[in-house]
Amino acid sequence: MNVRLVLATPPVDAAERYGPFAGAGSTEPSFGLACLAAVARQAGATVAVVEASALELSPEAALRTILAADPTIVGLTATTSGVMRAAQLAAALKAARPGVLAVLGGCHATALPAETLDACPAFDMVVMGEGEETLRAILERAAADGVCPTDLPGTAARLGGRVVVNPPRPLIDNLDALPLPAWDLLPGFPRAFHPSPARLRRWPCASVVLTRGCPNTCLFCDRSVFGNRCRGYSPARAVALLRDLHDRFGVRELLIEDDTFVIAKTRVREFCERLIAEGPAVSWSCLGRADRVDPELLRLMRRAGCWHIAYGIESGDPALLEAMHKRLDLEAIRQAVTWSREAGLRTKGFFMVGFPGETHESLARTRRFALSLPLDDISVMQMTPFPGSELYRVAAEAGTVDRDWRRMNVVNTVFVPNGLTRDDLEQARAGLLHSFYLRPAVLWRQAAHVLAHPRLIPAMGRGVLAFRRVTGGAA
Repeated sequence: MNVRLVLATPPVDAAERYGPFAGAGSTEPSFGLACLAAVARQAGATVAVVEASALELSPEAALRTILAADPTIVGLTATTSGVMRAAQLAAALKAARPGVLAVLGGCHATALPAETLDACPAFDMVVMGEGEETLRAILERAAADGVCPTDLPGTAARLGGRVVVNPPRPLIDNLDALPLPAWDLLPGFPRAFHPSPARLRRWPCASVVLTRGCPNTCLFCDRSVFGNRCRGYSPARAVALLRDLHDRFGVRELLIEDDTFVIAKTRVREFCERLIAEGPAVSWSCLGRADRVDPELLRLMRRAGCWHIAYGIESGDPALLEAMHKRLDLEAIRQAVTWSREAGLRTKGFFMVGFPGETHESLARTRRFALSLPLDDISVMQMTPFPGSELYRVAAEAGTVDRDWRRMNVVNTVFVPNGLTRDDLEQARAGLLHSFYLRPAVLWRQAAHVLAHPRLIPAMGRGVLAFRRVTGGAA
């Protein structure tokens, strides 16, 4: 196969991704690109990976690095806020190499394939949903006839001046059949990349995703890429993936980024038991769901190396949680956080402000609830109606919406519910962060954590500066 493929993220710097939170942001590479690179290499392509976003390359540096690989195909992945940067990079590539095939994948392209191709003329096609098997098909077709395929399942492409959206490709049932991620194609991995300091305990580290798909129906989530059915690596394969990172690359810390890691308790138990019995000896953190944990499971996770768990709490107002189909009650959340603390885990809560129906009273309830929980950290984001979510469809009926894709990053306030103002929401976010962190007990826990892990001091210093920029004089 005489196909030279470059897989890349667009040049979106930390300030664009995180706004005033940039000092506390992550520069971890894309797990998805490492998986796609492994599939492409297995298919016989010559593959390079350019992590322009994580390495904060300038647009000019990203272009030079990609062109240096002399690609015949360039595959870019982008979130909604990064898609226009990806489009600008694709246009520059086309100007330099008119014959290159420019392909876009990711959540935004999956949710809005036709709209994305209309708005971004430099892209020849988009990949919708999981990319592995679709990429393999694109490479095979390109090797055979060298033209842009327009009829592949899981893609949308241009044909005769119009956009053709093809049927979706079936989801991958057996993730174990996929090759291990091609970490070796990430220049500088793992030491060139850094997570948020709140997620780091040891070094070096890596981010992984061990399950795909989510059976929950939260209205603010986009499930268009991985679907509603939860699939995962088998526990044996997941441990093999971790062992590969540990043995070949010296990784000592894992960030398990799955939305649904704890959904299947049996799988989590076997995963933990295998780690305890077989190794590798890594520490790790994960995301959880309050109604899917229990004291026994949390203690087992702690024995297996887990030290940090984060819960999507979203709001302290029961009516809003019900309206958003979160299907969690406040007592279940409180119990899960308490159990986690008792098991010896550090805890984080994710909150959002600005849901449809949000009021001054609901914002106050969220603040009181967050302050009442035994959490170590919180994150407070602006509710963003992302393409692919149910809220994207109905947001205009519930408030005012700024649909500028470049601003849709959960930091900018792009949706303001009826009855509130932009200032109301931004003051609520700053006030909650200020009230939570400037408490003696929380400050002491943060200081003790940093003192126990001195490597975190520079990163935590940047986080403090970001906190001051966001909260200002909030009270």
